Amino acid sequence: MKLFKFVIALLCLACATQVFAVDKETAAAYAHGAAKAVSDGKTELARDICYKALAQDEDCPEALYELGKIFEKDGNTVSAADFLVRASRELGKQEGAHPEFASKRLDAETRIKRLNEYAAHFTSLLADYTMELNTITKKSPDALTVEEACDRADALNLREVLPPEKGPKFERAATAPPPKTEARNPGNGTTIINGRRVTTRMVDDEPPTVIPPDVERTLKAAGWTKITGTWTKKGDGIYEVTKGKLEAAKTNGYVQVIIHKGGTGNIKVMVRNNFYDYNSSSSSSSGVIRGFGASSWASGYGFMINGSSCKSYIPEGLGTSTFEPYLDHDTPLTEAFPKNKIMVMVNDTKLDYFINDKLARTCKYKIPSEGPFIIEVNGTWTIEAPQTKGQ
Repeated sequence: MKLFKFVIALLCLACATQVFAVDKETAAAYAHGAAKAVSDGKTELARDICYKALAQDEDCPEALYELGKIFEKDGNTVSAADFLVRASRELGKQEGAHPEFASKRLDAETRIKRLNEYAAHFTSLLADYTMELNTITKKSPDALTVEEACDRADALNLREVLPPEKGPKFERAATAPPPKTEARNPGNGTTIINGRRVTTRMVDDEPPTVIPPDVERTLKAAGWTKITGTWTKKGDGIYEVTKGKLEAAKTNGYVQVIIHKGGTGNIKVMVRNNFYDYNSSSSSSSGVIRGFGASSWASGYGFMINGSSCKSYIPEGLGTSTFEPYLDHDTPLTEAFPKNKIMVMVNDTKLDYFINDKLARTCKYKIPSEGPFIIEVNGTWTIEAPQTKGQ
């Protein structure tokens, strides 16, 4: 009971002070609470607490370990192996400072072998391959060789799979930022971009994609597989985004982002994004014309942020079998806060909605499992730490 009260106190403190950076202590406290919930047989509560821990620190070893055990118990061997492999790696990294992690690391490795006898061997092979790449790039550090090695490391995700001491020791050469795009509209349905006349339709339908290499690597490491739009790095994990979109082909897990005040247009933060796009008028499956602003439907489950307005969309479960995302309520964001943290979590048929780490809504319907996780910026916004985790 004391531990549970301690976890709740930490959560309240985080909400009150608006701490959005990685908070390892809070994550560890959540993880301890999850372990207690597991021992009490409260598996679903433990799962939710683990995801909250990972929202604070995506590499929290104890939360990864507990989630791996939960998925193993559920019979989900793929997810169990994924979380346990990551847990083993992170527990090993911190074992020197936390000797109690040694037994958990050994247990995680034992469970991994039971789930997949080749997992440890596979990691060993990747480490040997990385060692060869390190040797080659050290002997031949020319740009062509290093670029080829980086392509192979990215394809196998070596920097994420292996601990730093065994990972790649080479990096791509820094590249100059792309030239600034200059555009003006002389009228008559045309726009001039960098001296070239194009039609207004071409500009609207095909917004430019400008992503610096280091930004792209960071976003992909945060779980995103498809990135479009114009991205400008403003700080560590902070980006100014114009007509940008992040996508990840996931079914269960979470998507979160910190949104800075003062953007133009709107931002969608959604999971299972596989319905009609209601930003403009379009026909629904029932043949009814639905405009986003008028009828309050959306393309996925989650949030739509516009200024201080934060609309949440949940499954419409009355008189329909499609459970289309429908406006539940509009929660005004506190104007006093310079930024707000938004998170949507989905596990099978359960949806949880968080605003500034506070649970704003939870629901459970038999929703479709299709569609990616997305963060979509329509207009220009400054966002921070956009990430997604799950399967």
